[in-house]
Parts: sequence; structure tokens; C-alpha cells
Amino acid sequence: MADIEIRSVRKTYPGAKEEVIKGIDCKVADGEFLVMLGPSGCGKSTLLRMVAGLEVISKGEIAIGGRVVNNLEPKDRDIAMVFQNYALYPHMSVFDNMAYGLKIKGVAKAEIERRVKESAGLLGLADFLDRKPRQLSGGQRQRVAMGRAIVREPKVFLFDEPLSNLDAKLRTQMRVEIRKLQGRLGITSLYVTHDQVEAMTLGDRLMVMNGGAAEQVGTPLEIYHKPASMFVAGFIGSPAMNFLPGRVTADGAAVELPGGQVVQTDRVRQGAAGRPVTIGVRPEHLRPAGENDQGHTFVVQVDLVEALGADTVVHGAAPGFVEPILARLPGSAQVKVGDRLDLAIAEGELHLFDPTTGRALP
Repeated sequence: MADIEIRSVRKTYPGAKEEVIKGIDCKVADGEFLVMLGPSGCGKSTLLRMVAGLEVISKGEIAIGGRVVNNLEPKDRDIAMVFQNYALYPHMSVFDNMAYGLKIKGVAKAEIERRVKESAGLLGLADFLDRKPRQLSGGQRQRVAMGRAIVREPKVFLFDEPLSNLDAKLRTQMRVEIRKLQGRLGITSLYVTHDQVEAMTLGDRLMVMNGGAAEQVGTPLEIYHKPASMFVAGFIGSPAMNFLPGRVTADGAAVELPGGQVVQTDRVRQGAAGRPVTIGVRPEHLRPAGENDQGHTFVVQVDLVEALGADTVVHGAAPGFVEPILARLPGSAQVKVGDRLDLAIAEGELHLFDPTTGRALP
């Protein structure tokens, strides 16, 4: 197996004024599953294609297993790629689709049969080897595409939004299968997606990308609980984090909201005392206030209630706030439009950001 090192990698297209990849540094450990997450156009697929050798690196280095691969052809990098579109040959059987790359490389017939049957067994395709792609469901076709990658026994798997063409139920099933399969094979993997649920459930670590740069790299829970910027905080989590303008009090122990409410922080923010901040709080970290919540609450007037079964999402307006406040309450919550709701912020779940840079305050 092999680790991947991305060293100060940059990408500029000929004639373009702006870089599409802006100096990314990251190391993916041997056997690790790293998910690159971000909105469309953030550069995640471009970076993946640079690792694969399908895009030229403008500056920096990419190493696989300690070997710099900048000038190597894709076929010489010992990687296998699974694409968004399955790219199966429609006239070939499942067996022949999976075996094709090995035949081109001149692998012995008995070895091809062994690898294909072994991979088909892993993927639940043993009974479909004689079928053509048109006779398979979308999930089965994606398994064939994965099987074609597995039989090559590569050092690195590269996944470029492989589940985006599947319906919601199939995406959930395939997500589980990919994670179990990667854990069983232990192959270093890079996975590109814009779906935060995929990212949070698949990745050992995430790289959240924005405008060609890596905003934050960390475990899913690190990124959820300690976002490094407003972009990361707003991109991870559903519904998205509430952002409110405010000011830290002179003693650094509380923040003042636009309507004059003062909310205690979980720790003294001495470095931010007296300065304007952007306050971040996730909807799931707001709850109806109790008797012991004095100093951690503010009042909203309910404008909309979304009863989702397990959860109830409440939209409310608060004095001095331009944007609505969203609170994610238990499905049993008895709330209706027009109610005045006293909300408490869960202990330790108040985030402060610099309103100019968007970066989290330490």
C-alpha cells in the first residue's frame, strides 16, 4: 500500500489570471480514507485529477508511496479511479468489463479469473458475471465499476463523486458498502463529493475546500465541533449554522446580541474583549430554555414550523436580527406559529468568528 503526499500543489490553466488550486498541502496516511468536500467549482475534482495524472501540476509535487509522480503517466501511478459515470462497455459482460484492464496488461488468464471472481464475491456480483450492463440496476453498475478498480490491486483508490447518479436509497446503501469494502481492503483512498452526509460517514478525515484552497483538514467530528472558519461552519451541518452579529463584552465573558440580549460564553474570551464578532450556533444546539439557563437564552417569535417526524425545525425572528433563527428541536416539541420561544444555547456550543476574515477566534 502507499501514502499520498500533496506538497504545495498549485494549478493554473493557460491564459487564466487566477489559480484554480492555491497551494494545497496534505498527507494521506497508508490505508486512510480522505474525503475532499466542497461546493461545485471549489477545485476538488481538479486536485483529484492531478493525483491521477489527468491534469498537469503547475507547481508543487505529488508523491505516492514516497515516489514523486508529477511526470508519470496515469497508468504508471498504480492507482485506480471510479468515476461519476460508470464508463462500462455496453457490449461486454460484467466479467469482461472487470477483466478488460488486466487483459490489456497481459495478466495470465487464470489470474484474471481468480481476481474477477474474488472481487465479484466481495461486491455481491457473483451471479451477474454473464450479464450486460443494461441488465443491471444503477447500484449494480456502480459495483461493477468498483470491481474493475479492485481487480487491478492498486496502491490508491480515487473516487470522483461515484454516487451522484444514484437515488437517495441506493446512495445510502452504496455508502455503507464502500466504507466496509475500503476498511476490508485497507487501500489508501481519496474521495470527492459535495454531499456532506457522504463525507461525514465515509471519511477518516475530511478536507473542506473553498475557492481552490483547503479551508480545514480534520476528522469529521473535529470539523463539526471546531470549524476553522465561517465557510466550514456553514457548509457542514443541516440545517446550516445560524450566524448572528454581536460584540464581546468588556470582560470577555459574554456576547451582546443586536437586540440587547447578553449571552454568557462558556469561557472568557480575553483576546476578543470589546470587539465586534460573528456569533455562530447550530440549530441542533438551541433548545427551549429551562429554569437553570439564565444568561444563555434569547427570545424568538416563531414564523414557521417544519414537522419532520424525528425533528421539528423552527424558524423564528428575534429583535435586531436580519436573518431568521433556526432551531432544531425534538419531534415531540409543541410549537406553533406565533409562539414566543425562549431558546437556550447548549453549553460549549457558541462559536465566535472574526467578521472581517471569517476565521474562528481562538
